[in-house]
Amino acid sequence: MKKIVLSLVAFAMLFTTNALAQNAYIPHLIKEMQRKNDIQLKSGVVGSYPRHTEEFNWTTAWVLFRTLETSYTSFGEASAIEYTQGSNKTRRLFSYDAQHNGTEHKYQNWNGTAWVDVERWTSTYNASGYETETRHETWNGAWVLQDGTQNTYTMDGNRISVVTMKEWNMMTQTWDNSLRETYTYSGTSIYFGTIIVEKWEVNQWVNQTKVEYSWTGDKVSTSIMYDWTNNVWVVSGKIVNEYPDNLTTVMTIFTDDGSGGWMAVSRTTSTVDSHGNATLQQTEMNMGTWTIFAAIRYTLTYDGNNLTQRITETFTFGGNWTNTKKEVFSNFASLSTDITLMPDIGLTVFPNPAVSETMVRISQPNPGQVTLTLTSITGQKVLEETITATGSDVNFQLNLSKVGRGSYILVARDKQGVSIGKTHLIKE
Repeated sequence: MKKIVLSLVAFAMLFTTNALAQNAYIPHLIKEMQRKNDIQLKSGVVGSYPRHTEEFNWTTAWVLFRTLETSYTSFGEASAIEYTQGSNKTRRLFSYDAQHNGTEHKYQNWNGTAWVDVERWTSTYNASGYETETRHETWNGAWVLQDGTQNTYTMDGNRISVVTMKEWNMMTQTWDNSLRETYTYSGTSIYFGTIIVEKWEVNQWVNQTKVEYSWTGDKVSTSIMYDWTNNVWVVSGKIVNEYPDNLTTVMTIFTDDGSGGWMAVSRTTSTVDSHGNATLQQTEMNMGTWTIFAAIRYTLTYDGNNLTQRITETFTFGGNWTNTKKEVFSNFASLSTDITLMPDIGLTVFPNPAVSETMVRISQPNPGQVTLTLTSITGQKVLEETITATGSDVNFQLNLSKVGRGSYILVARDKQGVSIGKTHLIKE
């Protein structure tokens, strides 16, 4: 199976349905970008903070499977989720640092009189918010390390140039070299152009994979993959990402057809609604015609901005759509901020968290002036910039050197004062 690298935007949702990608390698920086984007998805239900959830399974009718009780921080982060299934009770506990990065995720069981630790995942981060160590531990009178990773970063200004990864070796009880990634950029761009992946073998780094990226704005458009074969790079595959609208991503995987051309192998379509919630994740195989291989779709019901019900259906190759799960959400939390909402489709920022500057992309504004306003979560304005839009997408480098560390809301408004978009921005 050829190595496949998924795009920045698409990979998180697509891996659940794309059988071809199960052994794919995802570059560490792309995983970090997605993890940081997920800061805005803490509750798991964008724009909603349900304290009570009922989950149903489908047989010939919906049957209650279990209930969930969720507690949140004031930023919409789930702090505890308690599951009740018959007489069995379990819970998950979550901890975060000042920049809202997850530091601990713990599982516990109820033994009838007290909560008992089972296992946990912990993470640490550097000053830029990048993950430096993850640990998976089980409880046996004390926490016992089962597996984990350590990441060391070499920086080029505010850009990562090299990531060296180690993995925990349970047999030898040591951290062993695993992978090394080298990133290159074009000029001063913050978007990487090439990644070379090396694997640690027989006490040395050995080339494995190279990926060349093309970008359209802040989205990956094309990825060309190479394998290291007989001491030369040999083209092995291509991924093309298309964005027909702000709510849809189509990823097509190509392989070499043997005559110097490309043959489409599979394509995956993902859609979200205006709240940012997934509505479809569908993978098709090229069998002369595009044939659905696997898919998940969601029927969503809202009461205002609150998602009150989600029905999940799955499709398997050669089969039909089948009900699998229903979730009913209620008792919504009233929180002090809404910074966990997905960015409005008209405004995106990268990188986020940012250090000294961030690239702001405004999608299809009306011609004229656009005002960018950065406010604290308490509503205090800390920065304002006015730019001129021409009626097409606008990219603007926002200088944050005079902004203190913390969490902010960035809003873009047109010349009439109408909001174009809003997003959460973290300054480090």
